[in-house]
Amino acid sequence: MSKKVRVGIIGCGAIAERVHVPDFHACSQAELVAFCDVDKSKAEALAKQLAPSARIYSDYKQMLKEGGIDAVSVCTPNIYHGPATIMALNSGCHVLVEKPMATSLDEAQKMIDTAKKKGLLLMVNQSQRRFPEHRKAKEVVESGILGKILHVTAMFGHAGPEEWSPTGKWFFNKKEARFGAMADLGVHKADLIRYLTGKEVAEICAFYGRLEKPGATVEDNFVSALKFTDGTLGTLSASWTVKGMSADYIILHCERGSLQVGVNPEKPVIASLVKPLCEIVFPLPEPYSNVSWGIDIGGAFVRAILGIEPPYCTAEEGKKALEIILSAEKSALTGKSVKIKH
Repeated sequence: MSKKVRVGIIGCGAIAERVHVPDFHACSQAELVAFCDVDKSKAEALAKQLAPSARIYSDYKQMLKEGGIDAVSVCTPNIYHGPATIMALNSGCHVLVEKPMATSLDEAQKMIDTAKKKGLLLMVNQSQRRFPEHRKAKEVVESGILGKILHVTAMFGHAGPEEWSPTGKWFFNKKEARFGAMADLGVHKADLIRYLTGKEVAEICAFYGRLEKPGATVEDNFVSALKFTDGTLGTLSASWTVKGMSADYIILHCERGSLQVGVNPEKPVIASLVKPLCEIVFPLPEPYSNVSWGIDIGGAFVRAILGIEPPYCTAEEGKKALEIILSAEKSALTGKSVKIKH
């Protein structure tokens, strides 16, 4: 490997522009050397901002074939996550793939197996693990002050991907996205529930529907009830029709009180205890860096490649979050609860 980790970007849409590329640019151990998008003008425009000498492609296969790349971020529509990741791994590149990591468990396992065979790092960008409020919440849970977790409520909703990525029409097309709000937003909380509680979902019952988005062939709303392996109960919901408010939170109801994370934007992490009766507002840890959302996913990926720190979300963890979403989809389609084996 060269002195710096040479990074290529596959897919130059909103998530690459706003998070991956700025993070890699800010990382002293990374060098952006290649940009690829089927719309070559997007790749050219993104490279021009921060890496004007980088190579430009409209075909990631050609990009990988020409080599000179140590690692890639896969930021494509969902159905291309698996094929692009597997080809990059087979080309000798470490991979950071956007969530959901794949569109099926078989595909996810093939990605994992390829990474192991090649001895390369495969990480999944379950980015909410790195948010300051979630890092603090994990500290609080692990401190034990709340006691046993009894009930979990998780919700992520906004007005829709058109607000986030005006040109990202693929979000609404099942052939490219495979899922709607359930995987776009719900997979964040599916992963976060596991990350914060350390619990595994044993059974899920779900409903979804397309209530508003015209022309969409995927769901825009999703709700589910969860039963964990230890008997804990909970709910997981996602929506593309939330307007006029924030809906990105998780609440843990426990033996000695409750923990609210993201409910009140002015007080992101609040513990309400009953013994002693009090409310604790926790200060947040400093952002990882001054890039993107202060979560530094690019830098974290590079440091994991170099063995400086562990991956923040392994491929195996990414697959478990995907399994929850796929099980929810099966439940919604069959009208029956679905059990998850562990």
